[in-house]
Amino acid sequence: MESPRPGRTGVTTVSLRAETLEAIRARAGKQGVSSCIEQAVQRQLQREAIDEYIAAAEDEHGPIDPAEVAALVERVRAHHAAHPGGAGSADAAA
Repeated sequence: MESPRPGRTGVTTVSLRAETLEAIRARAGKQGVSSCIEQAVQRQLQREAIDEYIAAAEDEHGPIDPAEVAALVERVRAHHAAHPGGAGSADAAA
């Protein structure tokens, strides 16, 4: 059984389309709907933070070279292929 999420939790009401909620329930299983939504929101917040970081870096250093991005994407894919099911270690692109 999975251990509880760290940190404090709060209760709120969220409205979702019926089809979306059905899909979440079908995928969540024992994890539960709240945990599934928590993880999805955390991933979205991380993506947004990364987008903000990239925008700030481009403001300071200029646009990112697409060839460099493609090379780094391949390194990350290779890492994930070599470490399937990992928890996204900090050295994924190292």
